Order: sequence, then C-alpha cells, then structure tokens
Amino acid sequence: MPTIRVMIPAGAWSKEEKGQIAAELTDTLNRVAQEAGKGDIRQYINAQIQETAEGGYAIGGNVVG
Repeated sequence: MPTIRVMIPAGAWSKEEKGQIAAELTDTLNRVAQEAGKGDIRQYINAQIQETAEGGYAIGGNVVG
C-alpha cells in the first residue's frame, strides 16, 4: 500500500486544510501511477498527516517552533 507522510507544525493547518492536502497528494500520486501504467490505485493510497510538538522539528539545523 503506498503511503504518503506529511509532517506539519501543530495547529498550523485546520482540519479542512489537512483534508485538502491529503486529497491533493492522493490525486497526484494516483495520477503518477496511472501515467506509469499501474492503473487506478487511489483506494490503496494511505495519506498520513502528523503534527509535531512545539520545537519538534528543525530546518537547516535550527529548531523551529
């Protein structure tokens, strides 16, 4: 089962926005699969959006949040 994982800062996106992110990433991965001749795999795509705790991630070696 293909899995898409996205990590975001806690509280940065609303539930509706996270739903839109998951839907668009799923559409994109499914489109790539279809173009590669793998057929419609939408029903098998697992999109996970994980929120990090404050200070739970870094960019360029610097903790953010």
